[in-house]
Amino acid sequence: MESQKKQSNRNLNFNFIKFQWIILFICLVLTQINTLGQSKLGGKTCIDCHKETVKKDVLHGPTATDCTVCHVPNGEKHPLENVTGFKYLEEGANLCYSCHEETKTEFKKRYVHKPVKNGKCAECHEVHSSNNKNFIIEQSPALCFTCHDDFEKAEKTSISVHKPSFDGKSCMICHTPHASSQKRLLVENSKQLCLNCHNKTIEENDRKIANIGKQLDESSHIHKALKKRCTSCHNAHFSKKNEQLLKETYPLGNYAKGLEDNYTLCFNCHDTDLLNLKNTTTATEFRDGDLNLHYLHLNKDKGRTCTNCHDVHSANNTKLIAKTRKFGRWNMPLKYSENENGGTCTGCHKALTYKRDK
Repeated sequence: MESQKKQSNRNLNFNFIKFQWIILFICLVLTQINTLGQSKLGGKTCIDCHKETVKKDVLHGPTATDCTVCHVPNGEKHPLENVTGFKYLEEGANLCYSCHEETKTEFKKRYVHKPVKNGKCAECHEVHSSNNKNFIIEQSPALCFTCHDDFEKAEKTSISVHKPSFDGKSCMICHTPHASSQKRLLVENSKQLCLNCHNKTIEENDRKIANIGKQLDESSHIHKALKKRCTSCHNAHFSKKNEQLLKETYPLGNYAKGLEDNYTLCFNCHDTDLLNLKNTTTATEFRDGDLNLHYLHLNKDKGRTCTNCHDVHSANNTKLIAKTRKFGRWNMPLKYSENENGGTCTGCHKALTYKRDK
C-alpha cells in the first residue's frame, strides 16, 4: 500500500512538471505572436520601427509572421540612416507569385489588365495590411477611378448613367480586375452578361425597364444588332445622348422632326434613303409601288418615330413590328400581316395594305 502511494505521488509530480513545460511552451508561442513573429534586430522586432505596416485591420500573412519571407538582408548594417539593409526576395510581381502561384496561371488568359501585365500588383493592393477585402487600396469604384477618372467625370456630366457602374457593387459585376478570356476584361460573354440582370422587369425612379430576356425567349426574330451584343446600340456605362444609355441620338416619344441628326443611332446600320427619298424601288421594302412609306411616316415636322411600329429588340415577325405600342396611357394594339408582295397594317389607322409591285 505504501509503495503504491509513493508511485502515485511520483506520477503526480511527473504530470505537474510536464504541465509546467506545456505552459512554458505556450507562453513562448504567445510571446512570438505578440511580437507578430517578426525577425529581431538586437532587442527590437521589425514592427517596433515599422509600426505603419500593421496599423490597418487585416495583416498580410508574411507581415504577421516573418518579414524575411519577402525582405532578405543585403549585407548592409541596419538600421542606419539612408542605408537600406534589405532587398526583395524577387522583383515586382514575381515576389507575389512566389506565394500566389495560382494567380500567375490565371493571368495567362488572352486579355490582361495593364497593371497586372506590367507586374504592378501594388497599384491596386496593399502589401502589408489593409482595411479592405483582398487587400485592395480602396473599394471599387473609387479604386478603378484612380486610373479611369474619365468615368468619374462622366457620371457628373452625362444625361444617364448605368447604375451598376457607379454603385457599391460597381465595376466587379461586369469586369474581372486581373485577366479574362473576354474583351474589355468582361467576366463572360457581353450579351449574356447584360441578360444576367435584364432577365426581369426593373422598376426605379418612376421608370419601367422591360424583361428583355423573356422577350427574346418568346420572339422568333431578333434584331440583328442584338444577336451578338447589346453594346451595338447601348453604352454600358453612361450616355451623353439620352436617358436610355444609347450611343447615338434617337428621339424619345412618339413624334420627332424628320432629320437625319435625330436618328444617327439607326443610320449606323440603315440607309439614310429610308428617310430622305420619297420615291424608290431599292431603299426599302416598305413601299407602295415606288412610294417610300418610311419617308411618308418620318419625313415631316411631326414625324412618327421608328418605335411607333418596330420593337427594337425582337418580335414574332420579320419586320420586328411590335404587338402593342405605348401611346400616352394607352397600350395601342398593332396588327401586321405580311405577304410576298407587301403587307397589311392596322393600329394607328384603319387596315391599310401596301403592294411593292402593282
